[in-house]
Amino acid sequence: MAYDFGSQTLGIKNPFKKEGLFKALAGVLVALLGVFTLIQVATELKEDKIVGWAYVIIGFYLLISGIRHTSIGFIQLFRYFVGRSVPTSLAANKSSSEQDSAKYEASALQYDAKTLHSMMMGRKNTTFVEPVGFLGRFVHSIFPKLTFLPHPLRMMAQEIAGMVINYLTGIISFLIVFFIVTAGLAGETAELFAMPIMGALLLLYLVTSWSAAARAIQRTGSSVLKGSGGASFGVIIAVSILVPIVAGVYLDEWVVISDGTKEIFTDASGIFSAWANLGLLTIATLVVLAAVLPLLFARMAMASPQTEVSEYRENMQESVHPNEVFINIENIVLANRRYKEMPNRIYREFDPKLVEQSDGKGSFNGQLLIETQPALAEEENNTAQDTKKTVLSTISQIAFVVSAISFYYLGQNAISIIGAFDAWKSAGNSGSSYEELTFLLQAVSSAMFTLFAWLTFKSAAKILDAASHLFWGEMHFTSLLMYLNTEGTYTESKLSTGMSIHDSTRSENTVVRSSITPWIITTRIKTSIFATSGMKNLEQPRYIMSMAKNDVELGSIVAEIKNFLKEREAIAAITNERDLSNASQIHQINQQSRAFETDVNSDAKLGLKEDEQAAGYLRNEAEQAPDEKGEDK
Repeated sequence: MAYDFGSQTLGIKNPFKKEGLFKALAGVLVALLGVFTLIQVATELKEDKIVGWAYVIIGFYLLISGIRHTSIGFIQLFRYFVGRSVPTSLAANKSSSEQDSAKYEASALQYDAKTLHSMMMGRKNTTFVEPVGFLGRFVHSIFPKLTFLPHPLRMMAQEIAGMVINYLTGIISFLIVFFIVTAGLAGETAELFAMPIMGALLLLYLVTSWSAAARAIQRTGSSVLKGSGGASFGVIIAVSILVPIVAGVYLDEWVVISDGTKEIFTDASGIFSAWANLGLLTIATLVVLAAVLPLLFARMAMASPQTEVSEYRENMQESVHPNEVFINIENIVLANRRYKEMPNRIYREFDPKLVEQSDGKGSFNGQLLIETQPALAEEENNTAQDTKKTVLSTISQIAFVVSAISFYYLGQNAISIIGAFDAWKSAGNSGSSYEELTFLLQAVSSAMFTLFAWLTFKSAAKILDAASHLFWGEMHFTSLLMYLNTEGTYTESKLSTGMSIHDSTRSENTVVRSSITPWIITTRIKTSIFATSGMKNLEQPRYIMSMAKNDVELGSIVAEIKNFLKEREAIAAITNERDLSNASQIHQINQQSRAFETDVNSDAKLGLKEDEQAAGYLRNEAEQAPDEKGEDK
């Protein structure tokens, strides 16, 4: 969004300073680990080029990852540039002075004018949509207040719940496979291969689902609540039973394993065992839940899903032109309610329509939908949960550093595999390769354990980091949302003063008598937005969380409108001092002239009363004369 500087700031501070500090420190540690790895490259290249290049790959990955993480942390520590046009409007802003800002925020709008009008008239909140999918309904049934949270937090809760359910489903299926294989139902050959293969597939499935959950939580700009169906429990259980048995039957027929090969796999403790990695996944799952759930429960406790409005309806008979009513409401009444003199957000323009009819009669109507500049809700943006947020950020960065260390050891295991393979290959040429093959299988097993450990910590770090960013970035605002519908009819009539023959000044006015029926609906809304760092820090969807009555504000608005109507003047008068003095002099001259004429011809002139009556008679005769001539014709 455009940075519109103003000396009157909106009081929005950088919410990511603590998170950025922890992230920068974690990035520096990982970058140092990368530098330490690269230092060893020169020595290793002299001894073995393959090992040396392996160190190059490991070092560069750690260095780039650390620098990228550090840069993100520093960006969160930089100055938070906030102009006077933030946060994002609820719908398309049609204010003439804010069209540049309206272009920048167009892609982040959550509502439209029709939806906002429907929410106020129907006393409803369309933000709280029904969950989609089996998993979504399941989670929202266990935690009913989850429905009243913004979409990013609801998606985060669904993704974490899906991660836990997938983990439990995978554990159950793995236990079924373990029972079938150890009971001998899968055959002798499957006993050696089924468990390692199924364990590797299970771990791959789990870390993939964790990574997908992290990406979904990071999409804070998404304003649509997506469905979460979860894994098909029945299908996974059926596959866990059928695959080992069917594979065991065919493996025993097609594959014949010698006693020496069996001994090698036994000494090497099997090709791969998933139990250790499943233990790490269990610990990671518990850590994620322990770090996220307290903040999520605290946020649900804050939810207050009110949908109340204040309403005013009345019929008024006033001597005022309808356009003046519209002008006063828009330019005076509503302008008085600006926050820090920021223009109001206009979602439906006040475009009054006057329908003129015959004989000075007509009808009019006009609608207006506005929101005042949102102000920070101090009672909502408190620091009560900062300690829990700090703990969450700390755990996420620790997981990031541990994942980097796991990757370093994964590289070491890969180097060990290269050395073991070379030793086995050399021993095979000499005819004795039993110990070397056993060592190679152990290196492969260790590398697979480290691989899945790295993927587990990496995915956990992403989930915790995304959740931490959501909780730190949520900001709450409060503003006045108002809908006005004005309809009525009007008639025109003439009002004249100063019509005496002796009056030197005269005022003739066209008076408009209007029958006005205003319908005003106002509500004090609380909205939530999830800020980010960078150029589009507050250019995100803003969600309406509650709508509360504001009878006092509505009463003040109505009082201002009524005071304006009462103070209207139907007769034009002289307000300029010089014009008033000139009219007084002319009046004095006229009086002196009449007095002089009366003294000179006192018998010939009529008195003042008779003079006025004669003037009235002559005026009536002049007005009736054209009609009589028309009839004669």
